[in-house]
This record gives sequence, C-alpha cells and structure tokens, in this order.
Amino acid sequence: MTAIHIADTGLFVSMGQPSNPRYLAVRRFARRNGITFVLPERVYGELTVNAPDVETPPIDTAIEEGWARVAAPLKYSHGVVSRTMDGVQRYIANADDRPADEIERADPALAGVAAQAFVEGTADQAYIYTTDTAAGKGAEAVLASEGYGDSVTYVNGFRFVDDLLE
Repeated sequence: MTAIHIADTGLFVSMGQPSNPRYLAVRRFARRNGITFVLPERVYGELTVNAPDVETPPIDTAIEEGWARVAAPLKYSHGVVSRTMDGVQRYIANADDRPADEIERADPALAGVAAQAFVEGTADQAYIYTTDTAAGKGAEAVLASEGYGDSVTYVNGFRFVDDLLE
C-alpha cells in the first residue's frame, strides 16, 4: 500500500515556528514514520505570503528538512480531479451555507491532490490532514462517490497535533 499524506494551511499555521513544540512534534512524527506531507500549490501559496517579520516561512523549513513538499500541479484534464474539486467545493458551500464561488480553492485542492494520486497510480491510500471539518468530510464523501471510499481518511489537524503532544 502506498499512502499520500496531504496537509492544509491550518495544520501548518497551528504548528507555528520551527522552535514551537507543536512544530517539533509533527516533524518528529513525520521523520519517525517516513512521511512526507504533501501540500497543494494553493496551500503553499497561502503559507508563503510575504511578511516582513518572517525571514524563512516555517513551511520552507519543513521542505528543506525533507518532511514536506509541494504537490505537482493539478491536472484538471483528469475528470476525477475536476469532479472531485467541484464536488468538495459544493459540499463545503452546503455545509457552511454560503455560495460555492465564495469557497477558497485551497480546500478542494486537498481532495484534488488525492484524486490525482489515485488516477496516476502513485498512491492507493490518502490521509488528508485539515483543520477544516467540512473540507475533510467533503473530501471523504466526494472521493467515496468516485469509488475511493475505503482509500481516504480525514485527519482532524488540531486533534492530530494535540495527540502528538500528549
């Protein structure tokens, strides 16, 4: 079984700087388990906003250390990728009771990365670490409707980090 571990903005924001115990716990977990967290390009873009008080964004440190990387660009020509992203966007919109065009595209991209990995055969299991419950449950539901129900696990990002600290 080949697994992909997909992380959202909220997970990395909740970890803080590389000296933070939360960051250190996730880094230890990744290294101990041979995991590389994969971030959609949109998530990486959210985490690397130019801030004058941050020399190296924490995500860049994680990438340099080898336990995180940016996903390849999504190929919307894969029908399952575009259907998955559209479906998750609608799921979040319904869950949050707001128009689908107001949903940020980084959340559906989490499921898009999983769908692309499945279609391309680079993974047969996906773990989606997100602090957004609707995005996580939406990814599970939509990918299940595409035939990947037993292959996707939503991991609550806040609970994940808290469990590592206990």
